[in-house]
Amino acid sequence: MAKSWFGWFGEKTEVERRAEKPRAAIAVGADDIDPLTGALYWDRFQLMLEAEQAQEPGVLLLIDLSERSIRVGGSEEAKALEILPWLAQAIRQAIRGDDLLAHVDGYRFAVLLRGAPQEVGQITSDRILDSVDNTIFMTADGISKLDVTIGGTAFGVADGQALMELAAANLERARRLEQPALVQ
Repeated sequence: MAKSWFGWFGEKTEVERRAEKPRAAIAVGADDIDPLTGALYWDRFQLMLEAEQAQEPGVLLLIDLSERSIRVGGSEEAKALEILPWLAQAIRQAIRGDDLLAHVDGYRFAVLLRGAPQEVGQITSDRILDSVDNTIFMTADGISKLDVTIGGTAFGVADGQALMELAAANLERARRLEQPALVQ
């Protein structure tokens, strides 16, 4: 593992410091994972979000497929079965190993960036946008170009529901402003 030049003086890397912090004691089992997307089910994610929010800082991101991408040909259910696994994989490739990915509903996903400040939320949003842009989505109708919009917020409110509402508001604001991502 590469260290910054400070590491040469005996300091620990960011990964080593994060590994030492205790995590929420909520185990994830096979029944908690959506077999289609490989992401956590929404109800399990919410429990983990509440536990994480009580322990340390973090960022919640909501990622949703743009309306233009949803209008790509084919039936809605068939498109979802084809697109969701690819979209989840593109997001998973852009987040850190100990962050949590959940399928909310439809074409919407949530990411919990554990222990991350707001700046990491913006950097991760940019990586997610690049990952989705650089993924070739093969469907029965051919290659599809997908676009996502991201809204996020750093922890700072009392409960998970309020945090979700703030992230959803930032997602809608990003859409109105025609920005790909808005993390506040």
